[in-house]
Amino acid sequence: MFLILEVLCIILMINNLPYQKRKLVSTGNAISGKLFKTKSNFSNYFFLKEENQLILDHNAKLMSQLHNNNDTSLIQDYTKDDYRFIPANVINNSIYHANNFLLIDKGRKDGIKKDMGVICENGIVGKVANVSYNYASVISMLHPYSVVSARFSDNQHLANVTWENKDYRFGTVKDIPLHLQPQKGDSLVTSGFSNIYPADIMIGTIEEMIDSKSKDFNTAKIRFSTNFSTLRHVFIIENLHQTEIDSLTSIK
Repeated sequence: MFLILEVLCIILMINNLPYQKRKLVSTGNAISGKLFKTKSNFSNYFFLKEENQLILDHNAKLMSQLHNNNDTSLIQDYTKDDYRFIPANVINNSIYHANNFLLIDKGRKDGIKKDMGVICENGIVGKVANVSYNYASVISMLHPYSVVSARFSDNQHLANVTWENKDYRFGTVKDIPLHLQPQKGDSLVTSGFSNIYPADIMIGTIEEMIDSKSKDFNTAKIRFSTNFSTLRHVFIIENLHQTEIDSLTSIK
């Protein structure tokens, strides 16, 4: 009975005192991060050949973009003056739960902050949820709270992308204007309006239209460009103008 009362007291304290709750989450991230880091280091040994090939392919893609772009200063300025990309390794990942998260091996000491966007070489991944000194948890796109402002590549019309499926490969495109009839294979990218992701980060391609109960908008099924089942490396996005943007949006 004493132990039961102790547990109830701790639960009530955590739920009602924000500081203690944050400290518990941060401590939990640190402990689980070390455990999953050890597990990840062991399993990574068996994927060295595959990972090396991915790195080579990614480097080749970047080289092609640089050589095919006549004004390479655009790429340099974009990286230098607007955003900083921080590489990290995925040390734990869930894809079959109702609320899916990732754990990465970068934290507060690396400049990671809550609500930073996370992407991989193929597209968006999610955003940072909690941060400890060495690790961070990320709300995956495979989470009902994840809503991304998107636009169609061919006609620039806006829509929203969410995840309402049990399948990690597919998401849902909402708020498509009625006069648009997306076709299978049409691409959606980030709109750049959220301050979390830069514009034109790949999200996925239309798989099929879905019967919508709404009389105002269409709905479609999207195949994510990111393969969440094999996700091992990500990039955290730091918006270098975030402080200035926040100072303006906080004005009432």
